Amino acid sequence: MDRGLAGLRGICGQLTELAADLDGPAEVIICYEPEVIAEECLRSIVDVAAAPAKWPCPVLLYKVPSTANYYEKKNIGARHAQNQVLIFFDTDLLPDPGWLEGMLTPFQRWEVSVLMGATYLDSVRPYDMAVALFWIFKPARAAAPLHPTISLLSNNLAMRRPLFIRFPFPDRDLYRGQCTELGIQLLNAGLTLYEQTGARARHPPPPGKKFIKRALLAGQNEHFYHALERKTSFATNWAQLRTDYRNVAKRIRERSVVLKPNASARTLAWILGSSYYVIKALGYFRARMKAQLHRSLARAEG
Repeated sequence: MDRGLAGLRGICGQLTELAADLDGPAEVIICYEPEVIAEECLRSIVDVAAAPAKWPCPVLLYKVPSTANYYEKKNIGARHAQNQVLIFFDTDLLPDPGWLEGMLTPFQRWEVSVLMGATYLDSVRPYDMAVALFWIFKPARAAAPLHPTISLLSNNLAMRRPLFIRFPFPDRDLYRGQCTELGIQLLNAGLTLYEQTGARARHPPPPGKKFIKRALLAGQNEHFYHALERKTSFATNWAQLRTDYRNVAKRIRERSVVLKPNASARTLAWILGSSYYVIKALGYFRARMKAQLHRSLARAEG
């Protein structure tokens, strides 16, 4: 809760700084599950985030079903939005100074329709540093000119609203993966994805139980997309694990130049990285076994 409050404070402050320069009034949309947090409690947090002043724009709260997944919540929020540029920002992120300006300014160029901010991991504690050395987010980088990218991450993303209404996050019963699929759809449609390294936001490393859960579900998601291509053999899983291991070693080596960890942090990063991708491979294997069981039951019933 404290991190969510801090993130809202950062957004409120940056909106206040830019209010006079915006092309029309902004709006903040928060999608929430009433089973998780009561509206009165959430409204109180929103008010505290702006204290002692007020928000410079409306803050709209929308209830979403408890069955809505991560991406469905984003799709719901986008459908309620009125402005022409949408910014998706997760509540566990903390925006760096200048983040909002960095996300909005590129849209003054007509050719920019999809923009990724730069999400990076906390690296203060030993565990934080170890995860930052191997996990999916790159270290914080200095601001650089806008440049094309082939990857799409949904936690720090801006898109023109008409484009997003045409290309929402795919409706899949998955934990993650839809952002990668959306990125492929946009690239196949001939669009350029841009990255703004100056629009930085800080992400926490996953705590212990979530670390394991995310790895298992990453394997499950990978199996889903491989199944669409009919490539779900044990050999495929093994080859992917070997690729993941090579990527862990490469990330630790390259990121050590920037993050400057000590030997203990590098060792811990290798242990955690290796463990993460072994668990991911187990998630893949479990999903494969489950799919084979379902096929066997279906044949037996038929």
